[in-house]
Amino acid sequence: MRRILFLIAVALSATLVRAQDAENVGNSAQLSIIPRIDLNPYVGFRSDAGSDFSLSNSSLYTLFEGSFGEHFSYSIMNHWLSDEPASLYEDTFMRVSDVNWCDWANLTFSFGDFSITAGKCAMALGLWEQDYYDYESHFDLNSTFWNNMQVYQWGGDLTWDHGEVSSTTLQLLSSPFSTFGKPFENGLFSGSLLTCRDADDFSYLLSGNLVGFDFHPYFIPEGSAKGWMKMLNAGLKYCFGDYTLGSDFGWRYAKELHMKETTGILSLEYDPSDKLNLIAKAGYEKCREVNGFMSEYLSVDGRVFGGLAAHYFPLRDNDALRLHAVVAYDNGYAGLSINVGALYNLTINIK
Repeated sequence: MRRILFLIAVALSATLVRAQDAENVGNSAQLSIIPRIDLNPYVGFRSDAGSDFSLSNSSLYTLFEGSFGEHFSYSIMNHWLSDEPASLYEDTFMRVSDVNWCDWANLTFSFGDFSITAGKCAMALGLWEQDYYDYESHFDLNSTFWNNMQVYQWGGDLTWDHGEVSSTTLQLLSSPFSTFGKPFENGLFSGSLLTCRDADDFSYLLSGNLVGFDFHPYFIPEGSAKGWMKMLNAGLKYCFGDYTLGSDFGWRYAKELHMKETTGILSLEYDPSDKLNLIAKAGYEKCREVNGFMSEYLSVDGRVFGGLAAHYFPLRDNDALRLHAVVAYDNGYAGLSINVGALYNLTINIK
């Protein structure tokens, strides 16, 4: 399968070169270099919780995007540094069971109202929480599902734009539950159907997802298990004036794992000016069975999390620099996470 993926990549590259030679109009490229630094102390409310400190989402990303001619575009997101940088380089960029230094790298061919994307892509999930770039997000304000689901997988998708603000995507990717981290190992794959509306007033993301798994006995106490994790996700967003009210709901089920899980999130954003963004967010997660995807990570039977975030953009002419402050609560930790930091997005246009 790795050889097949390599041959596909070579074929796509050759097509890309031919398109560039044939038509040198509409070519563009943009490189973004995005460092972020976080200082994140934890303060426990109980004597056994104690205190801690981390660099949280401190990181270095690059995003390289562009187009060749009229029909081809590409996007490459690299994750070069994190608070545990060695973990990003433990295996090649083909690894699908955990994050690594390549988030995605894909090529898109557009024709009429349709587009085909192939390479490493983000799983099509109907959740607004997943819609933000990783470098923009705050770990302790996000769900356990967001923090632990490896959504960057190899494969491709077909998207139909059936309106100015509406589209539908059919996607086939590798599965993050590969035992040894190889794409399509043991025939495992994931399939997604996502429909979305992104408008100024009301927007939504709706998806149905199937994710294949084949867990060996040393992962499952009751013995091996092979089947599908079934997911339904719905993200709704309503904008009124300077406010945006959002919600995410996720449901996950796998009969073979005796697994039933739910995630629910509500958020309210307020933009009093072009330079200030305020966020209030709260969520609840429930793992109803012992073998759930989140049961390994949830320290209590039902996680309640939430908090406040403030984003300030001090530069006069652009939003390249973001200063942020976050206070988050998690009943599993029984304490507060206090995060202050800065993010800078240096964008270079390449002609």
